Amino acid sequence: MKHIVEEWHQNICDSALWAFYFSDMRTGALDIETTGLDPSRNKFILGGIYDGQSHRLHQILAENRKEEPEALAEYMDVLADLDVVITYNGRHFDIPFIDTRLKKHSMTSTLSCSYLYDLDLYQVLRSYSPIRRFVPNLKQKTVEDYMGLWETRTDEISGAESVDLFNHYEATADPDAESKILLHNNDDVRQLTRLTKAITKSDFHKAMFSIGFPIKYGPMMVTVNGIRICRDRLEFHGEQNRLPVRYMGFERKGWPVSSRFTGESFEMSVPIIRQSGLTVIDLEAAALSDETAAGSSGLRFEDYPGCASGFLVIEDDSGIKYRETNHFIKAFTKQFMEEII
Repeated sequence: MKHIVEEWHQNICDSALWAFYFSDMRTGALDIETTGLDPSRNKFILGGIYDGQSHRLHQILAENRKEEPEALAEYMDVLADLDVVITYNGRHFDIPFIDTRLKKHSMTSTLSCSYLYDLDLYQVLRSYSPIRRFVPNLKQKTVEDYMGLWETRTDEISGAESVDLFNHYEATADPDAESKILLHNNDDVRQLTRLTKAITKSDFHKAMFSIGFPIKYGPMMVTVNGIRICRDRLEFHGEQNRLPVRYMGFERKGWPVSSRFTGESFEMSVPIIRQSGLTVIDLEAAALSDETAAGSSGLRFEDYPGCASGFLVIEDDSGIKYRETNHFIKAFTKQFMEEII
C-alpha cells in the first residue's frame, strides 16, 4: 500500500452561500477508484482526499487487491479529520461503496462514513440547478467543460480505463501505469474543489432544505435530513453524527418545543404562527437574539425583508422561504445543542 501526500493550497468555494452552511466545518473533497461498480464483489483500490484545512491532498493506493483492508483503514483515518466531503454522485456511489467494503471486512465497528456530511454536487445540479438544461449530460467532465474547468484537467483516461490500468499495474508493478492511475484520481479530486462554485448557479437553499445540511457545535454534529412545515408546527429531524446524546423534552424556556435525541437520531418541533397568508416564527420566544442568530456566516435575521418586530416569515403566498427556514433551524438547533452537551 502507498500513501502519497502533496501540498496544494486551494480554497474550497469562496462564497457567502458556502459560508452560510459550512464555514465552521472541516471540509474536503473525496473521490475513489474501484475495480467495478458493484461493491459486493468489486474492490476499493484508490482513494483521494483533499483536506481543505491542512491543504494536503492524500492518495491511498492498494498495490494489489489483497491490500484493500489496509488501504481502507488508512483512508478512513484521513477522513476522520473532516466533517464535510464534496463528492460527485458520492451519495449513490463513493460513500455506499466504501461502507459496503468496510462491512465486507468486518471493519464497521470502528470505521464508518456515517459521521460525514456528503455534499453531492451531482445531486444539487441534477435537481436544483438550470445547468442541466444547457448540457447534454451531467457527467463530471461535461459539467467541468461547461464551467470552463476543462483546461485545468491533465489526465486523459476514463474510470473504466483506470480499471484496466490497475489490472496491468497489479500484475507488473509498471510505474507508468501507477502514475496514470494516480493522476486520474488526483485530477478528479482537484476538479471537485473547483466545481464547488457551481452551487452559486443553483437554488442552493432549496437544495439544502430538501437534501439536508449539517449543524455543528463543539464535538457534537447533527445532520438535518427532513423538514416539514405543518399546520401549527415546524418539524425537522435527522441524524446525530458525532457525540450522540440522549434527551427528551416538551418545552424550552416556557416555549412548547418538542425535542427528542435518541441514540443516532433526533427530532424537533417548534410552534409557528399562521396569519394573513404568512407563516412566522416568534424569535423572541425562541430566545434567538441577533447576536446568537448571526452565526459564522455573519447574516442576521433582521437582514431579511421578512423579519420585523421579532417575527421571522418562513412562508408566504409565494411559497417557503428556504434560506430563512434553514437559518432558523441552524441557529435554534445550535443553541439547543449548546444547552444539552
